[in-house]
Amino acid sequence: MLLRIESEQLAIQPDIIFSIGSLGITNAMIMGLLVTLILSVITYWITKSLSLNPSKKQNIAELIIEGFLGFIEQLTGSRSQAAFLLPLIGTLFLFLGLSNIIGLIPGLTAITIDGIPLFRTPTNDFNMTFSIATAMVLLAQYASMKKFGFFGHMSKFFKFAHVIRSFKKGFSEGFISIIDFLIGLLDIISEFAKVISLSLRLFGNMYAGEVLAAVLMGVLAIIIPAPWTAMNFVVGILQAMVFGSLTAAYYSLSVADEE
Repeated sequence: MLLRIESEQLAIQPDIIFSIGSLGITNAMIMGLLVTLILSVITYWITKSLSLNPSKKQNIAELIIEGFLGFIEQLTGSRSQAAFLLPLIGTLFLFLGLSNIIGLIPGLTAITIDGIPLFRTPTNDFNMTFSIATAMVLLAQYASMKKFGFFGHMSKFFKFAHVIRSFKKGFSEGFISIIDFLIGLLDIISEFAKVISLSLRLFGNMYAGEVLAAVLMGVLAIIIPAPWTAMNFVVGILQAMVFGSLTAAYYSLSVADEE
C-alpha cells in the first residue's frame, strides 16, 4: 500500500453523553451550551461598564455593532428594518461563527468520556442546523402574517381573489392569472426548500471540512495543520455570514409589499 491513512472519521450522528428522562444530551448540544456560556460571559463583561466616555473594549464593540448594522442595511435596504433585525442577525452570526471555529481549539474535541468525545462542533449536527433554519423561516412567515394579516399572507400562495379579478377584466388576463396561481403554489415548496437549503449548506460545509481535515492530517500531518486550520477559520466565519445574510434577506422579502 503506497499511502495509508490512520484517522478516525467523524460520524454523521452525534454521540449521546447522558440522558435526562427520554431526552438524550449529545456532545454537540454540550458544545452548543459551552458556546452560549462563552458568549454570555463576554456580553456581560462588555456591557457591565458601559459609559458615555467609552473604554477601548466599548469602542471595539460599538464599531462591530455599527458594522453589523450597515451590513444588514445593505441587505434589507431599510435602516429601521436593519435596526430591528440587528439583535437577531448579530446573535446568529456570533453563535454560528463561534460554533464553527471553536472546534479548532487544540485538544478540545479530544476530551473523551468512556471513549466518546465530550465536545462536538454544534454545526456538525444536522439537528442543530435544521432547527435553527426552521426557526428562521417560521419567523419570516410570522412577520409576514403580522404585517399583512393571516389571509393576506396566505394570498401570496393561494391567489384565488387575483384569478377572479383577472377573469372579470378579460380572458387573456384571467389565463395569465392562472399561471400566477400555479407559481404561488410553487412558492409553498420554495419555503420548505429554504429550510433544507439553509440547514444543509451550513451542516454540509462544516461536516465536510472536518472529514477532509481528518484525511489530510493523516496524509500530510507535518505540512497541512497550520494552513488548513486558517482556512477552516475563514470558512467558519463566512458560513455564519451567509446564514445570517440569507435569514435577513428572507425576512425582508416576506414583509416587502407586492408590486
